[in-house]
Amino acid sequence: MKVGTHIAAGACSGVGTALLLKSPMLGTLLLLLGGMVGALLPDIDHPQSWLGRRMRLISIPISMIFGHRGITHSLIALAGVFYLSVMCLSAESRYFGMWMPLALGLCVGYASHIVGDWLTPSGVPLLWPIKHRFRAPVTFFNGKFIEKIMMTGLWFGAGFLMAKSTGSF
Repeated sequence: MKVGTHIAAGACSGVGTALLLKSPMLGTLLLLLGGMVGALLPDIDHPQSWLGRRMRLISIPISMIFGHRGITHSLIALAGVFYLSVMCLSAESRYFGMWMPLALGLCVGYASHIVGDWLTPSGVPLLWPIKHRFRAPVTFFNGKFIEKIMMTGLWFGAGFLMAKSTGSF
């Protein structure tokens, strides 16, 4: 998937989560932001990705050790992101309640990235270190026209969900 589609999926996931949780406006915005950032994180393993080009000191070693669509595209990485998010915002922190939507957004955005890449012909190694790649029965993301349509739909979906969660719809 392309970076724009990943960000749109992260936005849609973050706002959809806010709607499910009946989150207040600040929480909705933090979930949106977290979803968009989280949707970029798995591609830190590719030095030529949007995030990889901006964080080369992290991206290159991860790429050399694990390769692209290795550990960062697995369930173990998703669990790690969730764990680190919760630990950074532990209950002892006075900011626990305020920043928790951002942590949750990072997790749902990360998950949206993995699901998006699961829909590609290359698939994802969900059970890394087992090298088997899982992919959807029907794959269609390959950077072509259908992905542009999907990205547009995801942005409209995120906008619709945002309007719905703020009571504008």
